[in-house]
Amino acid sequence: MGWDRYVGRVGALAVALGIGSAVVAVPAVAWAQPDDAASAGASESPGRPSTERTTKTAEKTSSAATSDEQDTETQTIKKRGFGSKRADRSPTTEAEPDRYESESTDDADDAPDATPPVAHVNTDDSDDAVAAPTVKAVLKSLFTPRAASHQDDEPDAPAAAPLLATMLAAARRHAEEHRAAAATTAAVSSVAQSAAAAEPSEASSPLPGSPNGPVVVGANGTVYQVTTDSGGIRVSIVDSSGTVLSTTDAFAGSPNIYSQGVTRPDGSLVIVTSNERGTRSTVWSVDSAGAVTKIATLTGSPSGRPTVGANGALYIDTYIPTIFSPTGAADYRTVRISPVNTVRSFAPDTGVTLAPDGSAYLISTQFGTRTLRAIAADGATKTIVLPYDQNGSGPILGDDGYVYLPVAVRTLFGGKTTRLYTFTGASSTTRTLTGLPGEVVVKSDGVYLETYTYPGTRDNGVDGTTYLFAITAQAIADPRVIEGRLRSFQVTPQGTIYAVINDPSLQNTPVVVISPDGTSRNTVTLPGTPPQVVAFNRILGAGEQADDHGYVTYTANGSTYLAVLNADGTIDRTIELPAGTVPGPVFFGPDGTAYQLNQVRQLGGAATEQILLTLSNDTFSPSMRGPALDSTSNVQFGPDGSGYLILRNDPALGNRIVGFDASGLTGVELTLTHPVVTQYGAFPLQALVFGADGTAYVASRAPGDAGVYALTTTGVTKVLDLDGTPPRYLPVVGPDGTVYVTTGQNVRTIPA
Repeated sequence: MGWDRYVGRVGALAVALGIGSAVVAVPAVAWAQPDDAASAGASESPGRPSTERTTKTAEKTSSAATSDEQDTETQTIKKRGFGSKRADRSPTTEAEPDRYESESTDDADDAPDATPPVAHVNTDDSDDAVAAPTVKAVLKSLFTPRAASHQDDEPDAPAAAPLLATMLAAARRHAEEHRAAAATTAAVSSVAQSAAAAEPSEASSPLPGSPNGPVVVGANGTVYQVTTDSGGIRVSIVDSSGTVLSTTDAFAGSPNIYSQGVTRPDGSLVIVTSNERGTRSTVWSVDSAGAVTKIATLTGSPSGRPTVGANGALYIDTYIPTIFSPTGAADYRTVRISPVNTVRSFAPDTGVTLAPDGSAYLISTQFGTRTLRAIAADGATKTIVLPYDQNGSGPILGDDGYVYLPVAVRTLFGGKTTRLYTFTGASSTTRTLTGLPGEVVVKSDGVYLETYTYPGTRDNGVDGTTYLFAITAQAIADPRVIEGRLRSFQVTPQGTIYAVINDPSLQNTPVVVISPDGTSRNTVTLPGTPPQVVAFNRILGAGEQADDHGYVTYTANGSTYLAVLNADGTIDRTIELPAGTVPGPVFFGPDGTAYQLNQVRQLGGAATEQILLTLSNDTFSPSMRGPALDSTSNVQFGPDGSGYLILRNDPALGNRIVGFDASGLTGVELTLTHPVVTQYGAFPLQALVFGADGTAYVASRAPGDAGVYALTTTGVTKVLDLDGTPPRYLPVVGPDGTVYVTTGQNVRTIPA
């Protein structure tokens, strides 16, 4: 059967699609050749299938055998994004899905990280460098017969209609050119355009899709914006005016709530995409020039935002869908991607502690066994199987850069000791302390560790002996021994210890005050009992104590008091707290000022009101509404020491923001009915961001009042009006002070 049998069908279909004029303009005898022609007889010698069809056919025929591999295979079908340049990926340049993935949970490699081959995605497109003459291309496609091909053991397929395919391709090309012309400011992928930053303007260029998170600012100042559209995920690089400089091609996979990306110390952006089933994920890297690199393929989907070490190593927790969990998913692995992109995986229940030099300390719990892996910045690893401790804590990062891990050791004969591991990189030392580990206080001069013993095999939390150790990497001071058990203890910057004794049988509250050198000890007896209920605050940006006082709360005769103690064991002053309130712990601002929040709340319910006590002048604020709900932080501090209370806006929606500093309330207030907070996955949720000068920025998406406000200790100013294009995410402050605000259409900026 020849092409002359198909001319009528092609013409009818082309007319139905609105391109009939093109069919009329071309003689119908173009492909109506005799049966003995080389390209005639489609049933005997079918035309060669196109690349697109070949790919799809191959995928369909191999789906049963390679369903897991298809999620990460290189696709030869390219989709062109809105105004973005193609980044062609050759199948031979990508690594196999499992090439670098390790599923072992007990692997221990003492060798530094090696450099594996990585797959690079070429962002240059030779097709765009030289424009092809479209008229000649159409005529050549129409009038050049195709070479016959014969494929054995396959059913014959009807040949594709070249006229229809050419017309459809021309229509698609015209639509894409029209769409690209409408978004030329976003259609930038060449090096020349990426290098030329646009002048700051009032209206920035549109984004090539819906934003997936706020902008991410790299260490080198590069500003990235991740977007999503029907074609997939793309990354745009924007300048300080919000103009899009370049946009990558779409990444394979689907977005997830953690696809907004994180940055490595080299300034590159890392994002994670997943397949539709959530069984496979791909980790991508985009550098400041817009070059894309596929760095790893993982099993499962990320269950949290990746964590980045100072050396560029990535740590990602993953989960896999399962029918055996009420939530439909189960934790799968914790994955480490080294700075050179080698992949190691660990047990799902793994905690990660990062040191300032990039070293990482991973504690995995599996089958009742706790295993510690100390991974140095260069990848050298030391593995230690820890003694069993059902209440074991994680590693403690000291101000000296060392990492400390106290582990309880109990023997069959009642022995109670603490094995203290001290790490720097993959090197460690082990020391033994008397008693089982308790609370820890980290100070600039070392780590203060509480240990305790008790008689017999059951601990009632009251009887026994307490030991307080001052620990550094080089030495452990003689312990401060206290007969009895502690409710809490506090260490001042000068080293004075205030230890509150826990004894419910007493009608008072003994506090042991120990001098820094341990030579002096006094006991202060407060005339009341410790409060049974205390308030809980979610505080961001808090600082360290600056004075040498101790702060202890107690109740007596139906009233609640805060005692301020001196280092010599005397009482400096006693402050009666507002009646009917539940006291919270004393906390400190970045400047060292002490505060306390006292809440009005029903037993088991949320606070309905609260009062701020400023301890620099012992003044109380007026009663205010209760703290914000939904895991939003209720106190945030700026770097200048100014603070803000985030309150509910009862009975209406939204939050009320009230400013304070070392003198008390500043009088700065702002009510937002539709405030913008950080995304799910961060705890607590953040309602404000700060510039280096202490200016706080908040965003509102309220109809008729969308925009960004700046708060200082002197007032509130609306610095960006976004009526009609409300902000989608909390503003981001760049290292130069520029504020970036992502809306649904573009990135707006506030100059420094």
